[in-house]
Amino acid sequence: MLRLAWRNVGRVPLRTALTVLAIAVCVIVHVLLRSINATWTDRTAQTPDNRVVARHRMGWDYQVPIHYVDEVQRMPGIRRAMGGAWVALKHPVRQTEYISAIAVSAEVFAGMHNELAAPVPDKRDFVANRRGIMVSDDLAKAFGWKRGDLVHLTGTQYPHDWELEVSCIVHSTRHGFGQRSLWMHWEHYNESLPPEARDRVNLIAAEILDPREGARLARAIDIHFDSGKEPTFTQEDQALAASMVGQQAALLEALNLVSVCVLGILALIVGNTIAMGVRERTAEYGVLRAVGFGPRRIAALIVGEACALGLLGGALGFALAFPLIEHPLSRYFESNLDLPRLVVPTASAALAFCLSGALGVVAAALPAYRASRLELVAALRQLG
Repeated sequence: MLRLAWRNVGRVPLRTALTVLAIAVCVIVHVLLRSINATWTDRTAQTPDNRVVARHRMGWDYQVPIHYVDEVQRMPGIRRAMGGAWVALKHPVRQTEYISAIAVSAEVFAGMHNELAAPVPDKRDFVANRRGIMVSDDLAKAFGWKRGDLVHLTGTQYPHDWELEVSCIVHSTRHGFGQRSLWMHWEHYNESLPPEARDRVNLIAAEILDPREGARLARAIDIHFDSGKEPTFTQEDQALAASMVGQQAALLEALNLVSVCVLGILALIVGNTIAMGVRERTAEYGVLRAVGFGPRRIAALIVGEACALGLLGGALGFALAFPLIEHPLSRYFESNLDLPRLVVPTASAALAFCLSGALGVVAAALPAYRASRLELVAALRQLG
């Protein structure tokens, strides 16, 4: 029976190939949507719980005075604090490519962010070199930068030509953090600004002594600056990551719904192919009935063919999902949509493969039932 079902799969090679390809595309799309969802939701779990982040109460685009960093540093429960300012930079030749740049207090930043993995001597070189920059590995790869290279970048918000040295290349172990990013010395950046724009930062990141005190310290920081002209809004780093995911909640729910719909399309594709095959082979099933095949065997033959089709397409989709999603598609989404790096959840890919076979069985249920209910005489009449 298995051999006969397998031979039936290849009876019309072109139709089989197109069906398998369509199933593979459905599997890849389903896994892609699940990967986007999982990558966003994993951000919160991977965010360290020993930091709080403060910004201007009006939003991230507003700035607060740099002396706020010193005041936060002096608060009880704070181990160390640093300020950071967004830097609008473009490559002078490849201006359409996205670069996330931020000026930071280099020594504190390097010591605080352990999720940016790099050799300790390289991080020390970054701290010691005022013109040095720390670069994410994906950004370095995109521009062909190596450690020790001099790179030329152009400021867009405040026109300035920068000659910077790649002191350290880091790999982010945290999804959605530090993608296509570079970090430069805040002091060096601050000196290049016009006088009225100096000594201000967009954020203050503080490492706390006790992770359980994060919420209390966040409130304490806001209370401290509440009476000033530029009040702050402070969150635990994990709460900040969760809020960013929450902003995409409707989109993530939509992605979940669409991924389920894609599986429904997969079942329809298999069902249509099997139904066409059953109609074409009605007379053959009549002959099988005549030589002693019972209705259950006929139904099993059709269901086996559908399951084989689904598993073939699922296997192709499973094999292509990892290289396609984690490399070209991930780079595209990172560069054009500012999404985190995509990582395919192995469990989701394996489930999609299994479901492709299971949905093939479900899709073949109606054609198999009808074929098993065929009257012998009526089926044999189609011989001519």
